Amino acid sequence: MTVSQDQAEQNKAVVREFFQKVFIDHQVDAGLELMHDNYIQHNQMVPGGKEAMRGAFKKGLEGVSTEIKQIIAEGDRVAVHHHFKFNPDSLGAIVIDIFRLKDGKLAEHWDVMSPVPENPPFPKPLF
Repeated sequence: MTVSQDQAEQNKAVVREFFQKVFIDHQVDAGLELMHDNYIQHNQMVPGGKEAMRGAFKKGLEGVSTEIKQIIAEGDRVAVHHHFKFNPDSLGAIVIDIFRLKDGKLAEHWDVMSPVPENPPFPKPLF
């Protein structure tokens, strides 16, 4: 599928808006409006489908925050490199989420997560 650079930028804006609504403002229903009805979740620890995501988000977002460090779009894919925290006192995790967008909505998702180490043996900037 060929996607123009303008469309790739629009896809980035959709993903950024999703992060803002769900993980910053905790407006789950508003964020889920940005998901395709046939949303596919590839994380084995998270339920699949839009309605299952609604339940998971509504149960588990208290204290959660994230800070986007990079967002990259190519074609119908958007990758987000961010610092995710489960609560304000945690060191959090380094996360990369990859989304495929269809018709201006999140259609598919993959992710990788690594905890921020407390005392890393080889300290380097993480972001």
